[in-house]
Amino acid sequence: MKKVLDFVQRYDLLPRYELLLAAASGGMDSMCLLDFLYENGYRVCAAHYNHQLRGAEADMDEDLVRAWCAARRIPLCVGTGDVAAYAEENGMTVEEAARKLRYDFLDSVAGQTGAARIVTAHHANDNAETVLFHLARGTGMTGLAGIAPKNGRLVRPFLCLTRDEIADYAKEHHVPYRTDATNADTALTRNFIRAEVVPKLCHVNAQAVEHIGETALRLRQEDEFLNSLAAEALREMKAEDGMLTLPCAAVTQAPAVLKPRVLRLALDALGAGKKDFTAAHYDALVQLCEGAGSARLDLPCGVTARREDAVLTLSVRREERPERVLLRVGESVRWGEFVIRCEKCEKTVENSENTVILREAVFDAPLSVGAWDARESMSLPISRGSRSLKRLFAERGFSPDERERTPVIRSGGAVAAVYGIGTDALFLPSDGESVCVLTFVKAAEQVSD
Repeated sequence: MKKVLDFVQRYDLLPRYELLLAAASGGMDSMCLLDFLYENGYRVCAAHYNHQLRGAEADMDEDLVRAWCAARRIPLCVGTGDVAAYAEENGMTVEEAARKLRYDFLDSVAGQTGAARIVTAHHANDNAETVLFHLARGTGMTGLAGIAPKNGRLVRPFLCLTRDEIADYAKEHHVPYRTDATNADTALTRNFIRAEVVPKLCHVNAQAVEHIGETALRLRQEDEFLNSLAAEALREMKAEDGMLTLPCAAVTQAPAVLKPRVLRLALDALGAGKKDFTAAHYDALVQLCEGAGSARLDLPCGVTARREDAVLTLSVRREERPERVLLRVGESVRWGEFVIRCEKCEKTVENSENTVILREAVFDAPLSVGAWDARESMSLPISRGSRSLKRLFAERGFSPDERERTPVIRSGGAVAAVYGIGTDALFLPSDGESVCVLTFVKAAEQVSD
């Protein structure tokens, strides 16, 4: 496949004489990737991760990869993990948990084997779907740049191929593979984009997938160039653990298009991340820098920004969140600044400011209290549909500190209620039914009583 070899050379993806670790799920894309690496003489070992989500089907995926690698004497490392349990314990979606555990496994295997690259089979359709997903939910140039051909030691040599081209390769080279039936579930956003949106775009232009990929690559180059210009404004930045300072002029004198980038790079240097930062946060930071005198701004991820003497100071709190704690009938637990009592009553009781009343069904799964997660959502009785906790907190004016201290009640992996926000409609009790009553008392108030 000259097309792939040219792409590999263009982006320096696959060093010829280094060991490569190929992620092999057993699906068409990854099996074709394995075959391509093997047939083109690369030093390759394979890694397969069983997510324990599809029972016997997942075991058959593993069996296929094992047999294929054994027939070619390709070393294979197999890992497994209870993704569903991990997602529940960490307040993540199953997809997020699967990705984290899979990539943690790949990183571990690469370290153990000394592999120079981790190679995945992401292709042009994956890239187009990613760009469209980011575009639909709102993004900047970085999001529109799609999937990178290279990210550290992670490389994606098939980004230049469409799914149809990979299917042609599988047929021509007689590559065996298995199909994951869950890929047809259009209730999942990514699958909906794949099955409904992309085909309609291809009716507009048969090469829509390729064109989206080419545009993403151009935007990535421009994005990297703009970042290099923004980095020049940070030459006077001074950073220590958990804090950095820079002249406000580094932001105010930058061109308007670079101001958010200067601040984004500064936050990266702080180690605060940028997942929960929106355009509104960057605009507020710019306004802070443009002001006079002293001022302070609280931001997501525990970041505080202060302006004083024309110097911007960014600091981040390193406090650990309280661990998630199980709630059991008849017991009281301490979580953060609260003591929470859990009781079961035989009939609906009067709600009050310091109680949360839930239907008895919350006990069907482990009941727990923990910190909020920006990826979670809930459906309040007065709202239409599900709304993110992040949005609900913002609408009620909760500061970043208050959000971190607010108890979130979960039944299994589902948000049942958020103290001070409300109860999810699915967990509201009906008249006359038994209920779970949670009583919240601040620990300091309990001591004073």
